[in-house]
Amino acid sequence: MTKRKLTILHTESSIGWGGQEIRILHESIGMIKRGYRVIIAAPEGSNIFKRARGVSINTFPTYFQKKNPISILKVLSIINREKVDIVNTHSSSDSWVTSIAARLSRVRPKIIRTRHLSTPISRSFLSRILYDVLPDAVITTGEEIKQIMVNDNGFDGSKIFSIPTGIDLERFNPTEVKPAFQANGFSVGMIGVLRSWKGHRYLIEAVPQILKDIPDAVFYIVGDGPQRENIKNLIQEFSLEEKIFMLGYREDIPEVLASLDVIVHPSYANEGVPQSILQAMAMEKPVAASNAGAIKEVVIDGEIGFLIEPKNVTQLAEKVIELYKVPELRIKFGKEGRKYVEKDFPIGKMLDKIESLYKFLEDKSESGKKHEF
Repeated sequence: MTKRKLTILHTESSIGWGGQEIRILHESIGMIKRGYRVIIAAPEGSNIFKRARGVSINTFPTYFQKKNPISILKVLSIINREKVDIVNTHSSSDSWVTSIAARLSRVRPKIIRTRHLSTPISRSFLSRILYDVLPDAVITTGEEIKQIMVNDNGFDGSKIFSIPTGIDLERFNPTEVKPAFQANGFSVGMIGVLRSWKGHRYLIEAVPQILKDIPDAVFYIVGDGPQRENIKNLIQEFSLEEKIFMLGYREDIPEVLASLDVIVHPSYANEGVPQSILQAMAMEKPVAASNAGAIKEVVIDGEIGFLIEPKNVTQLAEKVIELYKVPELRIKFGKEGRKYVEKDFPIGKMLDKIESLYKFLEDKSESGKKHEF
């Protein structure tokens, strides 16, 4: 008799839309294609709820309120009714509510906590419960995040697994994708949610220095988020409205990347492995990025991109200018970046690792055998 595929419940309390939520959705779609039953619980007004429902993923409107027994009972009801085998939690509120509900459940699902960012974790007793006691496994999106959790927090490294986000290499294919627009000059782009720690300020401050060497340079900021008005005001403050263009949120990221010459990512905190960097590499675009979070795991300085010091405006400008003046370097970084992503970051490899973790947790539950993941 064929063994049934597992039922996976993803929970997400965030209402926004960024790399974390995009990964959950793509991971869910990939696992459904592999025969798993995947369901998502999230606030009804959240982006992931609407987008998951839009691609016919079974969704449950859920509001995660810590220290609220009713919230825990509602998630407990979903877990029991849907006979969930594994829950995968993603943000603080849903992790507390769902982990407690899972421990109370009669079906006893395994608990995975995915940690997407490198934000420091409190060394409190409650953090230890959330990351070291309640979950059966923790997924991080980069090895650097895992090492921070082990070295700074003292969490059990044997249950923490680094599984970076995978890229759809067919969608991000430089030989097939057509540009979204034609830039009038050397084009520099930054793609990501508009949050303060993404470092848009440092790109804007670097623009006057870049323009001294590259007068025809143009700059594109792609994304939306809470810093939108602040970024817009800063552009006006520097009188750069004719040079920096805010494109807002875009779905056609491969086409946008095809329109650009160089990608910058000057964030200074909280990063895992940013999807926009891997996407740029897949599209054979050279990258200049800050040495923050787990970025150094993918941007190998001088080989497939440039690493810069966080908040170093002059260094950011110098690296963009160097990429302009040495087109052969742009080509080299682009080709090497594509090969690197093809080897280590295809979405199929990410799904393979997650599937192996599912099997490990299932086998461990059945036989208590040693870790062979």
